[in-house]
Amino acid sequence: MKNLIIIGVGGFAREVYWHAQKSIGYGVDWQIKGFLDGDIKLAAEDYELLPAKVLGDVTSYEICADDVFTCAVGTPRARKVLVEKILARGAEFINLVSNLAYVMPTVKLGRGVIIAPYVNIGDRAELGDFVAVNDIVIIGHDAQIGKFSCVMPHANIAGKSKIGAEVFIGSGAIILPKAKVGDGATVGAGSVVLKKVRAGAKVFGNPAIEI
Repeated sequence: MKNLIIIGVGGFAREVYWHAQKSIGYGVDWQIKGFLDGDIKLAAEDYELLPAKVLGDVTSYEICADDVFTCAVGTPRARKVLVEKILARGAEFINLVSNLAYVMPTVKLGRGVIIAPYVNIGDRAELGDFVAVNDIVIIGHDAQIGKFSCVMPHANIAGKSKIGAEVFIGSGAIILPKAKVGDGATVGAGSVVLKKVRAGAKVFGNPAIEI
């Protein structure tokens, strides 16, 4: 059996710890070993909230033969930096897909993907490597989400929309059908993207405008 290590020690990492125990493969293919420090250091009292031990960080931890990893850091850029650091040291990543999610058989998932509970992913949607999709998200048919992007709870990404790499989609945001969000963009919570967000832009509102 493999040993899963969660990269990150913040609130999202704690959520992923509990989600993992209701994900495909838990207790059969892998079990949880602990956490690694990610992009932030916590106050001492915050470490006490973690439900498993901290094993080190992505730079110093000695990878064992049975280790597999997931990255529970919700900021795309930090997520990419941490993943690439430990990939360079030979780490193997697995997908965490909740038993409470509905992922249609035609969906294409990259590696290192996190799919939280009550996510619905439609026909022929594609999620790139290391995408994180939080609770209660809808991703429509033929939608595409690029590498390292993070989608927060209650977002709705409509059919045939295209989300670039390293994009942050805030809670409750709506991406309309066929809309495009460029690489590295941020869509604020509750925003509605009608057509296009340029690469690197930060948008907010209904309709979403640059801020």
